[in-house]
Amino acid sequence: MSKIIFKSLAVILIVGVGGLYYVWQEAIKVPDDYIKETADNKLKTQTSALQSSQINAQAAVSKQKIITTIEQAQAGQKIDIKLSDRDLNNLVIAKLATSQPNKQIPSGVKGVKTNIKDGKIHIGALVNLAQLAASGAPGSQTSALTKLTDKLTFLKDRDVFIGIVGKPIVEGGKVKFSEDTEIKVGGMNFTISQLADTLGVSPDKIQQMIDLQLQQKNFKIDQVNIGNKGLSIKGAKK
Repeated sequence: MSKIIFKSLAVILIVGVGGLYYVWQEAIKVPDDYIKETADNKLKTQTSALQSSQINAQAAVSKQKIITTIEQAQAGQKIDIKLSDRDLNNLVIAKLATSQPNKQIPSGVKGVKTNIKDGKIHIGALVNLAQLAASGAPGSQTSALTKLTDKLTFLKDRDVFIGIVGKPIVEGGKVKFSEDTEIKVGGMNFTISQLADTLGVSPDKIQQMIDLQLQQKNFKIDQVNIGNKGLSIKGAKK
Protein backbone atom coordinates (compact mmCIF):
# COMPACT_ATOMS: atom_id res chain seq x y z
CA MET A 1 0.00 0.00 0.00
CA SER A 2 2.96 2.36 0.57
CA LYS A 3 3.69 2.24 -3.18
CA ILE A 4 0.06 2.74 -4.14
CA ILE A 5 -0.03 5.83 -1.90
CA PHE A 6 2.66 7.49 -4.00
CA LYS A 7 1.33 6.38 -7.37
CA SER A 8 -2.26 7.36 -6.55
CA LEU A 9 -1.24 10.83 -5.48
CA ALA A 10 0.86 11.24 -8.61
CA VAL A 11 -2.38 11.18 -10.60
CA ILE A 12 -3.22 14.57 -9.15
CA LEU A 13 -0.38 16.15 -11.12
CA ILE A 14 -1.85 14.96 -14.41
CA VAL A 15 -5.15 16.83 -14.18
CA GLY A 16 -3.49 20.15 -15.02
CA VAL A 17 -3.76 23.65 -13.64
CA GLY A 18 -7.27 24.15 -15.03
CA GLY A 19 -8.66 21.57 -12.65
CA LEU A 20 -6.63 22.66 -9.63
CA TYR A 21 -9.55 24.05 -7.63
CA TYR A 22 -11.61 20.91 -8.20
CA VAL A 23 -8.62 18.77 -7.24
CA TRP A 24 -8.14 20.80 -4.07
CA GLN A 25 -11.75 20.30 -3.05
CA GLU A 26 -11.71 16.59 -3.76
CA ALA A 27 -8.19 15.81 -2.50
CA ILE A 28 -8.81 17.15 1.01
CA LYS A 29 -12.03 15.20 1.57
CA VAL A 30 -12.09 12.49 4.24
CA PRO A 31 -15.03 10.04 4.15
CA ASP A 32 -17.48 10.48 7.02
CA ASP A 33 -17.59 6.75 7.77
CA TYR A 34 -13.80 6.63 8.09
CA ILE A 35 -13.83 9.55 10.52
CA LYS A 36 -16.51 7.91 12.66
CA GLU A 37 -14.92 4.45 12.66
CA THR A 38 -11.47 5.83 13.43
CA ALA A 39 -12.80 7.94 16.29
CA ASP A 40 -14.83 5.05 17.72
CA ASN A 41 -11.86 2.67 17.69
CA LYS A 42 -9.12 5.23 18.41
CA LEU A 43 -7.22 3.70 15.49
CA LYS A 44 -5.27 6.84 14.70
CA THR A 45 -3.42 6.58 18.00
CA GLN A 46 -3.09 2.80 17.92
CA THR A 47 -1.59 2.45 14.47
CA SER A 48 0.79 5.40 14.64
CA ALA A 49 2.18 4.25 18.00
CA LEU A 50 2.69 0.56 17.24
CA GLN A 51 6.24 -0.76 17.48
CA SER A 52 7.60 -3.46 15.17
CA SER A 53 7.26 -6.10 17.91
CA GLN A 54 3.56 -5.22 18.36
CA ILE A 55 2.92 -5.26 14.62
CA ASN A 56 4.60 -8.66 14.27
CA ALA A 57 2.72 -10.07 17.25
CA GLN A 58 -0.67 -8.96 15.97
CA ALA A 59 0.02 -10.18 12.45
CA ALA A 60 1.27 -13.53 13.80
CA VAL A 61 -2.04 -14.11 15.60
CA SER A 62 -4.00 -13.49 12.40
CA LYS A 63 -1.64 -15.52 10.22
CA GLN A 64 -1.79 -18.39 12.68
CA LYS A 65 -5.52 -18.73 12.02
CA ILE A 66 -4.64 -19.59 8.43
CA ILE A 67 -1.65 -21.79 9.26
CA THR A 68 -3.34 -23.77 12.06
CA THR A 69 -6.43 -24.56 9.97
CA ILE A 70 -4.24 -25.87 7.15
CA GLU A 71 -1.92 -27.86 9.44
CA GLN A 72 -4.84 -29.63 11.11
CA ALA A 73 -6.25 -30.83 7.79
CA GLN A 74 -5.32 -33.90 5.77
CA ALA A 75 -4.02 -33.66 2.19
CA GLY A 76 -6.96 -33.08 -0.14
CA GLN A 77 -9.30 -32.13 2.71
CA LYS A 78 -11.61 -29.16 2.16
CA ILE A 79 -10.85 -26.17 4.36
CA ASP A 80 -12.81 -23.05 5.29
CA ILE A 81 -10.62 -20.35 6.87
CA LYS A 82 -12.36 -17.51 8.70
CA LEU A 83 -10.75 -14.09 9.03
CA SER A 84 -12.28 -11.06 10.72
CA ASP A 85 -11.87 -7.49 9.57
CA ARG A 86 -9.43 -7.06 12.49
CA ASP A 87 -7.35 -9.92 11.10
CA LEU A 88 -7.26 -8.21 7.72
CA ASN A 89 -6.26 -4.94 9.35
CA ASN A 90 -3.40 -6.68 11.14
CA LEU A 91 -2.17 -8.13 7.84
CA VAL A 92 -2.44 -4.77 6.06
CA ILE A 93 -0.45 -3.03 8.80
CA ALA A 94 2.18 -5.79 8.76
CA LYS A 95 2.58 -5.42 4.99
CA LEU A 96 3.06 -1.67 5.36
CA ALA A 97 5.70 -2.26 8.01
CA THR A 98 7.67 -4.79 5.96
CA SER A 99 8.34 -2.08 3.37
CA GLN A 100 10.38 -0.13 5.93
CA PRO A 101 13.94 -0.82 7.19
CA ASN A 102 12.78 -0.41 10.81
CA LYS A 103 9.76 -2.70 10.20
CA GLN A 104 7.39 -0.05 11.50
CA ILE A 105 4.52 1.78 9.85
CA PRO A 106 5.95 4.41 7.47
CA SER A 107 6.18 7.85 9.01
CA GLY A 108 3.24 9.91 7.87
CA VAL A 109 0.82 6.97 7.55
CA LYS A 110 -1.72 6.81 10.36
CA GLY A 111 -5.19 5.69 11.21
CA VAL A 112 -5.04 2.51 9.10
CA LYS A 113 -8.53 1.05 9.08
CA THR A 114 -9.74 -2.12 7.36
CA ASN A 115 -13.33 -3.31 7.52
CA ILE A 116 -15.83 -5.37 5.59
CA LYS A 117 -19.19 -3.98 4.56
CA ASP A 118 -21.55 -4.11 1.60
CA GLY A 119 -19.75 -7.20 0.30
CA LYS A 120 -16.43 -5.39 -0.10
CA ILE A 121 -13.16 -4.84 1.76
CA HIS A 122 -12.57 -1.20 2.71
CA ILE A 123 -9.00 -0.12 3.52
CA GLY A 124 -8.28 3.48 4.44
CA ALA A 125 -5.54 5.57 5.99
CA LEU A 126 -4.59 9.19 6.47
CA VAL A 127 -1.27 10.12 4.88
CA ASN A 128 0.75 13.23 5.69
CA LEU A 129 2.67 13.84 2.48
CA ALA A 130 5.40 15.96 4.03
CA GLN A 131 6.14 13.39 6.72
CA LEU A 132 6.02 10.50 4.26
CA ALA A 133 8.37 12.27 1.85
CA ALA A 134 10.81 13.14 4.63
CA SER A 135 10.97 9.51 5.75
CA GLY A 136 12.13 8.25 2.35
CA ALA A 137 15.73 7.79 1.28
CA PRO A 138 17.09 10.09 -1.46
CA GLY A 139 15.75 8.97 -4.83
CA SER A 140 13.00 6.83 -3.33
CA GLN A 141 9.30 7.06 -4.18
CA THR A 142 8.51 8.70 -0.86
CA SER A 143 11.18 11.37 -1.28
CA ALA A 144 9.68 12.12 -4.70
CA LEU A 145 6.53 13.24 -2.87
CA THR A 146 8.44 16.42 -2.04
CA LYS A 147 7.96 17.47 -5.66
CA LEU A 148 4.24 16.87 -5.31
CA THR A 149 3.90 19.05 -2.23
CA ASP A 150 6.06 21.74 -3.87
CA LYS A 151 3.59 21.96 -6.77
CA LEU A 152 0.40 21.49 -4.76
CA THR A 153 1.23 23.46 -1.65
CA PHE A 154 -2.31 23.13 -0.29
CA LEU A 155 -1.55 19.45 0.39
CA LYS A 156 1.61 20.17 2.36
CA ASP A 157 1.28 19.33 6.05
CA ARG A 158 -2.22 17.98 5.43
CA ASP A 159 -3.47 14.49 6.12
CA VAL A 160 -4.80 13.12 2.82
CA PHE A 161 -7.15 10.14 2.78
CA ILE A 162 -5.99 7.16 0.69
CA GLY A 163 -8.35 4.22 0.34
CA ILE A 164 -8.95 0.92 -1.42
CA VAL A 165 -12.48 -0.46 -1.82
CA GLY A 166 -12.92 -3.76 -3.60
CA LYS A 167 -14.17 -7.30 -3.66
CA PRO A 168 -11.69 -10.19 -3.43
CA ILE A 169 -11.86 -12.84 -6.14
CA VAL A 170 -9.87 -16.00 -6.88
CA GLU A 171 -7.90 -16.12 -10.10
CA GLY A 172 -5.25 -18.72 -10.86
CA GLY A 173 -5.51 -20.02 -7.32
CA LYS A 174 -4.65 -16.62 -5.88
CA VAL A 175 -6.76 -14.04 -4.06
CA LYS A 176 -6.81 -10.67 -5.78
CA PHE A 177 -9.03 -7.60 -5.92
CA SER A 178 -11.64 -7.48 -8.69
CA GLU A 179 -11.08 -5.17 -11.66
CA ASP A 180 -13.73 -2.71 -10.48
CA THR A 181 -11.84 -2.05 -7.24
CA GLU A 182 -11.63 1.66 -6.44
CA ILE A 183 -8.46 3.49 -5.42
CA LYS A 184 -9.51 6.59 -3.50
CA VAL A 185 -7.55 9.82 -3.07
CA GLY A 186 -9.65 12.08 -0.89
CA GLY A 187 -12.97 12.25 -2.73
CA MET A 188 -11.56 11.08 -6.07
CA ASN A 189 -12.01 7.50 -7.31
CA PHE A 190 -9.92 5.52 -9.80
CA THR A 191 -10.38 1.95 -10.99
CA ILE A 192 -7.33 -0.28 -11.20
CA SER A 193 -7.36 0.02 -15.01
CA GLN A 194 -7.72 3.81 -14.93
CA LEU A 195 -4.85 4.15 -12.50
CA ALA A 196 -2.69 1.73 -14.50
CA ASP A 197 -3.37 3.59 -17.78
CA THR A 198 -2.70 6.98 -16.23
CA LEU A 199 0.57 5.88 -14.65
CA GLY A 200 1.71 3.82 -17.62
CA VAL A 201 1.97 0.55 -15.71
CA SER A 202 0.18 -2.77 -16.04
CA PRO A 203 -2.94 -3.59 -13.97
CA ASP A 204 -0.96 -6.56 -12.60
CA LYS A 205 1.51 -4.08 -11.10
CA ILE A 206 -1.28 -2.31 -9.26
CA GLN A 207 -2.62 -5.67 -8.08
CA GLN A 208 0.80 -6.54 -6.62
CA MET A 209 0.83 -3.31 -4.66
CA ILE A 210 -2.53 -4.00 -3.03
CA ASP A 211 -2.13 -7.78 -2.65
CA LEU A 212 -3.41 -8.99 0.74
CA GLN A 213 -0.95 -11.92 0.59
CA LEU A 214 -3.36 -14.60 1.78
CA GLN A 215 -1.81 -17.43 -0.26
CA GLN A 216 -0.08 -20.40 1.37
CA LYS A 217 2.15 -22.93 -0.43
CA ASN A 218 0.23 -25.96 0.85
CA PHE A 219 -3.26 -24.54 0.30
CA LYS A 220 -5.22 -24.32 -2.95
CA ILE A 221 -7.80 -21.54 -2.73
CA ASP A 222 -11.05 -22.16 -4.60
CA GLN A 223 -13.39 -19.47 -3.34
CA VAL A 224 -13.56 -16.32 -1.22
CA ASN A 225 -16.81 -15.19 0.36
CA ILE A 226 -17.50 -11.99 2.27
CA GLY A 227 -19.93 -12.21 5.14
CA ASN A 228 -20.90 -9.96 8.02
CA LYS A 229 -17.62 -8.56 9.40
CA GLY A 230 -15.61 -11.46 8.07
CA LEU A 231 -13.92 -13.22 5.18
CA SER A 232 -14.29 -16.92 4.36
CA ILE A 233 -11.50 -18.54 2.31
CA LYS A 234 -12.42 -21.95 0.97
CA GLY A 235 -10.09 -24.47 -0.62
CA ALA A 236 -8.19 -27.69 -0.01
CA LYS A 237 -4.90 -28.67 1.54
CA LYS A 238 -2.34 -29.78 -1.04
